Amino acid sequence: MAEPNRSSDSLDPPADDKTLQAAAAANAAPSSATDDTSPSSLADRTKRTFRCDLVKGACGGVLETGWQVFALLLAVRVFQASPEIKASIAAAGAMGLLLTPLSLFLVTRTQIPVARAGAIFLLGASFFLFLATFSTSLLWFFFAMVFSALLFSQHVPLMVHIYSANYSPKSRGSLLSNSVVLSVIAAAVFSHLGGQLLDHDLAYYPSLLAVMAVAAALAAFAISKMPSTPLPESASRNPLASISYAWKDRVFGLMLTVWMLMGLGNLIIIPLRVEYMANPRFGVDASNAEIALAVAVIPYIARLLTTHLWGFLFDRLNFVIVRTLLNTCFLVSILIFFNTKSLWAIGLAGVIFGVASAGGNIAWNLWVTKLAPPEKVAGYMSVHTFTTGLRGVAAPFIGFYLITHFSPAISAWLASGLIALSIFMLMPMKSRW
Repeated sequence: MAEPNRSSDSLDPPADDKTLQAAAAANAAPSSATDDTSPSSLADRTKRTFRCDLVKGACGGVLETGWQVFALLLAVRVFQASPEIKASIAAAGAMGLLLTPLSLFLVTRTQIPVARAGAIFLLGASFFLFLATFSTSLLWFFFAMVFSALLFSQHVPLMVHIYSANYSPKSRGSLLSNSVVLSVIAAAVFSHLGGQLLDHDLAYYPSLLAVMAVAAALAAFAISKMPSTPLPESASRNPLASISYAWKDRVFGLMLTVWMLMGLGNLIIIPLRVEYMANPRFGVDASNAEIALAVAVIPYIARLLTTHLWGFLFDRLNFVIVRTLLNTCFLVSILIFFNTKSLWAIGLAGVIFGVASAGGNIAWNLWVTKLAPPEKVAGYMSVHTFTTGLRGVAAPFIGFYLITHFSPAISAWLASGLIALSIFMLMPMKSRW
């Protein structure tokens, strides 16, 4: 766990017009009334959303790398943070997801278009990232990074409302995969250059934080130009009312349980990848550039090469099959990464992790659109993000506890066991989806 005064036309990167026209034509039901600046036709809404989402995706790649890789790397090598502080930084985005039902409630009460609300949250994240560039102490750095991640997380359930309204059910995965590709390219470039910069001189770390601040501001601008509507007023009755969907819709509740097990196992391990490679006591002791290569560049390249494939599969296969394939890839990647000191083997684990992440990104953002009624998509997504936040907050603390008291291999086996359990739970669900 991130995402741009020109006209919207100036945002236009090259696009496949045939793909966009086909996606718009396939949408059987038009969305509800749009805001004053929204194009009136479905084709225009699809095209405009797609183009803005490409910009947001590229900025998101920079921010994702910044929070997942460089924030922890700086905490270890610049500020010598304790395990509790490192875990808190790693969990900050998840803490933000816990607040999404409340932020969704507030956005609904204000009745402003969801794109405008998302832009406000991202501008707040940009402000705190800008403050982080001046950090001279661990406390300053910690609070700036945590609050930026908290604010950034609030736009996530709002985006699925936009995708649901402006993209066809038959092409959402394919259209979103284009944004993911740009995200991956930006993330790979930023992680490689950032690692090289820190190897040259750690004192340059404020420059990386400044790039993240600019990326968040650009993403805010891009989201603000997306056609959108206010959320239905019925969603403002109770900020936690949507959580009842988890037991009222049994299939949804079972799938949330599967996500919880898989996500907990994966999130326990993700922040430990940097710790495992950077801490000399584990025997790898890689350079900053090698760490960025193994945990960011290589996975991002693998994501880049397989994102369109996963978008195609998401649109056409039973979701349970897609989720099973993804969980299996995550399981194999974890077992390889933490049972070797060879950089080549760690690189292979990074490839498998990147392949899984390509599909995981699309599935995480869009799976509720396959299940929820259109008017409840944002509510279902807020429950999904809330449960993601629960495991995301707990997982880094569990992970750093495990790696402090047990070997990396034991930590990996425990995390893998949770993912294996999620795979077994998925098997009987295929016919019920």
